[in-house]
Amino acid sequence: MRIEVEQLEGSGKPFAHNYEPEELILDEERARLTESPQVRGNASRRGEEVRLRGSVTARAEVDCDRCLKSINVPIETEFDLTYIPASTYVAQETAELQEADLLVSVYEGDAIDVDEIVREQILLALPERALCREECHGLCPVCGVDRNLTGCACEEKEVDPRWAALKDL
Repeated sequence: MRIEVEQLEGSGKPFAHNYEPEELILDEERARLTESPQVRGNASRRGEEVRLRGSVTARAEVDCDRCLKSINVPIETEFDLTYIPASTYVAQETAELQEADLLVSVYEGDAIDVDEIVREQILLALPERALCREECHGLCPVCGVDRNLTGCACEEKEVDPRWAALKDL
């Protein structure tokens, strides 16, 4: 979905899009979309500055960090982004970034790609650390068995390599 900048004037124009199942690809190996994302928002323009405000809802499946079991994660996030044309940004470029420069994004051409915004917002909303449950025992590092389902007799004496030389004394 694209927002045509020339069609925006003043207070704004609402936008909404329900993505098809394969329309948006995350390119993230540990997460997969299980429900088609939806984006709703408002786009407004003041001079050359474009402001997009809205929300994204979706459902994703991520892998547990300990046992690799799939976990369903609801995603509900809001965004408020400001864009300026790339030509204006280059003209304003200084040797040192100001704090205000970190809050502005750049668009090229005559449209802003909403698909990339939705993809970015979903990736930012994913949990940094995902656990199927707090007491997850994970996988055995020696034999690979899921310790939540069964135990194993593997010895886990892991010696810090820095102390390995003292072991022979």
